[in-house]
Amino acid sequence: MSITINFDLSKTQKIVLWCAAAIGLLGINGLFLYSVIFRPELMQAAQSNLYSLAFILEAFVLLPLFCYLIAAAKLKSPGWIGFLLLSLAGSLAFSIPFSILLWNRRGKANEGE
Repeated sequence: MSITINFDLSKTQKIVLWCAAAIGLLGINGLFLYSVIFRPELMQAAQSNLYSLAFILEAFVLLPLFCYLIAAAKLKSPGWIGFLLLSLAGSLAFSIPFSILLWNRRGKANEGE
């Protein structure tokens, strides 16, 4: 199986991806960390809420799927392990746009070879 992925991004697309990564890291992950540290009772409520549980489970289904696709496409820097660590540290909303930016940067570096 051969997968070709072109990450030739325009300046506007890069700005949008940087904004999405920042929102994922600082906004979504920041809200999560705030609730874990300062409002742990909200975490218990979220885990017992059927709607929030569905979103949590969806993330845990998508994460291994994305890791598999990254490994199948042989994407490096970050590879699937790096993507997994970025996702666990900062959410999928951070790791997906940030990884695309890294792959785009790596692709530009390889053009000179």
